[in-house]
Amino acid sequence: MSLAGRMRIIGCSTVLGLSLCTTEIMASIIRAIMHLLSYTASPVLYGAFGGLTTVLIASWLTRDAAQAFSWADSHCFLTRDSESSKVVAVRENCPKAWLVTIHIILHPEIMRLN
Repeated sequence: MSLAGRMRIIGCSTVLGLSLCTTEIMASIIRAIMHLLSYTASPVLYGAFGGLTTVLIASWLTRDAAQAFSWADSHCFLTRDSESSKVVAVRENCPKAWLVTIHIILHPEIMRLN
């Protein structure tokens, strides 16, 4: 498998992992509140909540990463190769560097791979 393919798998795994962790935290909070109110919900309801929330968070994360990359590119927070104009690095002072990095990992064709 190529390096770009492995990077895409890592990026998708990262997005999925962050989405699942966020969903689990939200479900735990809702479960605790429901327990305090003495309300019970079916496991199907939790499953539907978890599935829908995970998909929504993953789509929000990838969309926000694309917007952060676009903003960083327009505000000169990306170091580019002079010949191919591919991304070489994200500057340290980039406000949302972690989102920019996720976008680059999801789209390795925009990065210079050595």
